[in-house]
Amino acid sequence: MTEETQSVMKRLRESTRDLHDAAEHHDFQRAFAQGSLPRDRYVGYLGQMYLVHKALEGQLRNAAESSEAIRSVVDERQYQVPYLVEDLEFFDVDPDSIEPLPGTRRVVDEINQMASEPASLLGLHYVLEGSNNGSRFIARGLMSAYGLTPGPGLRYLDPYGDEQRERWLAFRATMDEVGFSQEDSDRLLEAARHMFQSIVDISDDLLAEAVS
Repeated sequence: MTEETQSVMKRLRESTRDLHDAAEHHDFQRAFAQGSLPRDRYVGYLGQMYLVHKALEGQLRNAAESSEAIRSVVDERQYQVPYLVEDLEFFDVDPDSIEPLPGTRRVVDEINQMASEPASLLGLHYVLEGSNNGSRFIARGLMSAYGLTPGPGLRYLDPYGDEQRERWLAFRATMDEVGFSQEDSDRLLEAARHMFQSIVDISDDLLAEAVS
């Protein structure tokens, strides 16, 4: 295993830092983290993320049949669609009624275009799985902001509870152990950047919808 493949998680972190910061400091995401986002905008965010996860997780499941890398990295608990369905139903939203915003539609199209590229799918998945590290703290703030308690309504933001750090460390280790080729490593990076940009785009859409 080369030095390049051994440090794929480090490469992902360093190569996406600019877009990670852009997403994290977006006005919508800042309001979200501060608990000042109107409740209906939070529910709208859950709906758009449901569509993103539904598309990505469907392709991950399909690709896992022939990709040892996906089978090694992704376990059943990482699939977030059940948590999102639980949260949406808590807020009396039918998941089948959700319409994609433009940014969501674009990333779903990109996901489908990457269906035959396991490394690209894992790059997309890396961003969403990594977001759980910060989302758990956001969930705590939203309890008081929206009068929620741990469980339905917050399942997507805190899927692992006290196991969050342990699961993230295991994810990191497994990704580094896969032994991606240079080509696949580059695909991981490109796809991860696409997903971070998509989070920015979806945040733009949700912010625009809130003031329209």
